[in-house]
Amino acid sequence: MYKYKLRNPWLVIGISFALMLGAGKAVQASGITEGLKATIDQVIGVVTDPQYKEDRHTRRTKMKNIIFPKFNFLEMGKRSLGSKRWKERSPEERKAFVDVFGKLLENSYANKLESYHDEKINYVDEIVKGKFAMVKTEVVRKNGIVNVDYKLIQGGGEWLVYDIVVEGVSMIKNYRSQFARIIHRDSFGSLMEKLNTKVDKLENDQDGNKDDEDKI
Repeated sequence: MYKYKLRNPWLVIGISFALMLGAGKAVQASGITEGLKATIDQVIGVVTDPQYKEDRHTRRTKMKNIIFPKFNFLEMGKRSLGSKRWKERSPEERKAFVDVFGKLLENSYANKLESYHDEKINYVDEIVKGKFAMVKTEVVRKNGIVNVDYKLIQGGGEWLVYDIVVEGVSMIKNYRSQFARIIHRDSFGSLMEKLNTKVDKLENDQDGNKDDEDKI
């Protein structure tokens, strides 16, 4: 099979999360992989449940309540802002940033999860190094294969996602580049304004803009 080149690599992230339960092949089961699969089994149940088809608010609420406790938003926020810029922020600013960034990710992923269309996934490998782990997968689509790696960190007895790498492109690095440009050009306050505006758009626009929802 050939490798499928994505115009927007982040479009496959939500789909690949939604497919953790249906693998063509699998690495040896572990608590890390099984935990992700158990979560996604529940999400697919919500996405495909006819009673929520026309009830977007309830569907979104249920999806978020299932999926997003599996994200380490603090770690994602720190890494997306960058060590130097994170240290420059006050505790109040850090909290506000993590809160709005978490909402951005929540709404972006919810949009993507709702585009689930029976793709399949292969588990290629699982690597654990201390408190860090990576689950390597292949999303099999009609027109090719997309490599998706999930990076997790252990904390409080749980393994939580802190980054997703699609075809070698890190979600966190992608956001960090955007955030750095905005802060350098304008200010941290400007970044926060843009993030809040983006979140409002995603939460209030039912259709959303699928082409640039991962950009601010």
